[in-house]
Amino acid sequence: MEKLTLIYFEGCPNYLPAVELLEPLNVKFESVNQDMLEEDNPLKNYSSPTLLKGSKIIFGSLASGGGCSLKLPNADELLQLLN
Repeated sequence: MEKLTLIYFEGCPNYLPAVELLEPLNVKFESVNQDMLEEDNPLKNYSSPTLLKGSKIIFGSLASGGGCSLKLPNADELLQLLN
């Protein structure tokens, strides 16, 4: 499986629910805190949280300068998106 990256910013209310959605699926993912990135890092231009599989957005979106992802998939939807 391609690398999964969960992008978020500190204080994001949907970050922990996203982690709780991923953990029971036993998929490995890397969490990237946007607050720790340089201003010119391209990962700063995603909403929080955003899950990438390689370079494909699974949930979340591109957002110039960041922003919030308001809707997370449920577990069944996430499994379909990952496959």
